[in-house]
Amino acid sequence: MIGREDLIALTRRLVDIPSTTGQEGAVGDFLFQLLAKNGWECQRQEVSEDRFNVLALNRTPSVLLTTHIDTVPPFIASGEDEQYVYGRGACDAKGIAAAMICAAEELAAEDRSDVGLLFVVGEETYSDGALAAARLTPKVRFVVDGEPTDNDLVIGHKGMVIARVEASGIAAHSGYPERGDSAIAKLIDFLADLLRHDFPTDPVLGRASVNVGKIEGGVAFNVIPDSAAADIMIRTVQPSDFYVDTVQALATGRCRVTVTKTSEPQRMLALDGFARKVVGYGTDIPALRPLGQPLLLGPGSIFDAHTPAEKISKRDLVDGLDMYKRVVRQLG
Repeated sequence: MIGREDLIALTRRLVDIPSTTGQEGAVGDFLFQLLAKNGWECQRQEVSEDRFNVLALNRTPSVLLTTHIDTVPPFIASGEDEQYVYGRGACDAKGIAAAMICAAEELAAEDRSDVGLLFVVGEETYSDGALAAARLTPKVRFVVDGEPTDNDLVIGHKGMVIARVEASGIAAHSGYPERGDSAIAKLIDFLADLLRHDFPTDPVLGRASVNVGKIEGGVAFNVIPDSAAADIMIRTVQPSDFYVDTVQALATGRCRVTVTKTSEPQRMLALDGFARKVVGYGTDIPALRPLGQPLLLGPGSIFDAHTPAEKISKRDLVDGLDMYKRVVRQLG
């Protein structure tokens, strides 16, 4: 049995297996072998070449504990002190995976074998692992998704629209700008209008936000640029079509917009006795919702995720283990 005495060591072992998105095979193999060795019926859910989810069952589950096993780059090996475990994925989300495994093992020992485990790839980019899981996993009553929420129960999170915006112009000598047409100027005008746009506010989810994450264009300071592009993300609180239509309208006559990903704002199940909050980031829940009614909670802070000093409190890990057991019992 994998017990709570193994929680910290298991977290570090998972962190020490590099699994940047697209390269999750080794950590998937480790989890498959670990769970199979401990009596779980394990399946590999193929997502793409050398990439797979791991599904572990004891019998037909009513509750599925799930989180992702990919991380953002770069790899950072584990470390620890009296208070924290450090390393890439410590809180997002390998510590969560370890807490779920230990919780499920303890529940199984207490004759609650109707709990399944699902570890997916690809959450940090396009949720391709969760989308595959929605096709390949038996339906359950409840899906408990793990993200670093400070062990609070998240009752809603924003959706997203991700798009590439491109502008075209005419190259010319910068001494004669009238002979050219600056693509960068067009792009800047559009982005300024987008950032100033007054999007609606939702009473629960709050205000939508726009991030211009990347800009590129031009070849030299003395050449009128004939091309420019930007990658944008809108964190949404209304249906995604509303934002796509708004962006397209603002871009008319200036830029071309290619939408690369959308997901809808989410409302999740609330339980009595848990602190509740709303978060601004996205998760795999839109993709996983077909499997069962979703909940979202986990140990660790989102403000430590994706940072050079990513960490998770050992106390949070233990509390998270107990919290997952409590959630399963409360769900019946």
